[in-house]
Amino acid sequence: GIPPPPGMGGVPPPPGMGGIPFPPGMGYAAEPVLQPREPLPKPEKPMKKLHWEVVKLPKLEDTLWADTLANVQFNRSEFEDLFQRPVRKKGKKKKKTETSTSGAQKQVSLLDSKREVNISIALNAFKMSVERLCDSITHIETDVLTPERLNSLIKILPNEEEEKAVKAYRGDPKLLSTPSLFQYEMCKINSVRKRLEQVLFMSTLDTRTQDMSKNIRLIRKALSELTKNAALRKIMHLVLTVGNYMNFGTRKGTCHAFHISLLRKLNVTKSGKGTSLIDWIVEHLARDDAKILKFTQKFRELGQSNVKANVDPSGATPPPQMLTLDEAAKVESEMILQGLSNLRAKLKDLGKDLKRMATEEQKAKNENRKRSTTLHPVANPNTTMSSPNSPMSASRPSTRDPSPVPINHFYKAMVTQFIGAAKKSKQLDKMYNDMIAKFNEAKAFFAVNDIDKPEDLLNIFSEFFAQFDQAVFDMKNRERRRRREKAKADAAAQDRSKNKKSSSIEKSFSSPNVPGLKKNRK
Repeated sequence: GIPPPPGMGGVPPPPGMGGIPFPPGMGYAAEPVLQPREPLPKPEKPMKKLHWEVVKLPKLEDTLWADTLANVQFNRSEFEDLFQRPVRKKGKKKKKTETSTSGAQKQVSLLDSKREVNISIALNAFKMSVERLCDSITHIETDVLTPERLNSLIKILPNEEEEKAVKAYRGDPKLLSTPSLFQYEMCKINSVRKRLEQVLFMSTLDTRTQDMSKNIRLIRKALSELTKNAALRKIMHLVLTVGNYMNFGTRKGTCHAFHISLLRKLNVTKSGKGTSLIDWIVEHLARDDAKILKFTQKFRELGQSNVKANVDPSGATPPPQMLTLDEAAKVESEMILQGLSNLRAKLKDLGKDLKRMATEEQKAKNENRKRSTTLHPVANPNTTMSSPNSPMSASRPSTRDPSPVPINHFYKAMVTQFIGAAKKSKQLDKMYNDMIAKFNEAKAFFAVNDIDKPEDLLNIFSEFFAQFDQAVFDMKNRERRRRREKAKADAAAQDRSKNKKSSSIEKSFSSPNVPGLKKNRK
């Protein structure tokens, strides 16, 4: 009965299309064709290749690469001199010298390689020995065991299988690798996991919600600034141009976009003279627009922390803490989500308790009302009221109310706080959803669908900004060094000029051909 949708079921294909393959670039599944980039001239010298990951985009609009079809103008001759591919000289291969390891004792690992690496990375963040870290855990030193570090520690504590392997070890603990030694020492502490989890939840509700609110706002602000920063766009446009120039003649030499992870490697790509690509970029920008060299300052002033600063012993209040991109990159979005989930779970349990208390209180009031009705029955209107001195009045039960329901002070104190915390929890949930929406916008803008967490995106730019600032610092040092050397050379030239003049004067006076000298001698 129901006819098929238009274009389906029984409709013959258009003439000349059945079974014949489509020419390239045609057909139903053809990808949209982007407008080609402005062609670059062929380098006169063979260039080093820039190993970047090409990003294919269906469109350039609403992305970082929207206005990058035209190339940035730069000094190609200077660039080629720096980043030309060096000519390899044929020579005899050096024989590898074998190092003797017979005297060194090999470290023992009780873990698989991946787990060993993960634990090693986590321990390096503490910048202290295993013995010192274990002592901090034993004595619960809160200045060392911050919430972030506690989360990291809990993740690397020995699981059941690792605990068995550690307890089965009978060798010398000094031979264990650092990650294995850490787990070996952790197994000595009773209920270490439970202890660390209890320490993690020692903070108050206000502190947790205040931190979550600050971190959510910080990440959202950092993402917003990255997507609208004009200086960053200009730098990315320059990198795209010189990258295509370096990769001229290859399939990666005409790309419209590259993966932003390349920004971490710009200091690794170096010329034969030791100049890195990030150094060249800074030098180029200094000549083209020196103001752009200060663009990272914007990301060191994302706002002020709303957390109250501690007053030092002198009584002076320190200046408010400035929020930075580096701090935003250190925030773990999963920790925020976990904190919100824990907050909701605790509020749910507290709500159940308060509801039970309210039910119990209402039940007690109802029972009290029943007892009051039993003691004070409703008077029959047909009954003649007796005088106070009558026998009926003497036999009437006491009119005093039964014992009142005891006040539940915990319930009275917690209801208001619970309502306020529930509202705050809903506000935080909304803020978090807005932050994730901003993150998804940033992913689309930078064309990085493979990045799953805001901190992973922010870390790339945090590292790049650090490299950029270091390159600017190094350039200024080189300029100061050149000025000192020039001043020194100019001073030396002036000294030589003075010495030359004085020596010529002396020669002129000592010469026998000086007029009047013979007369004086006579």
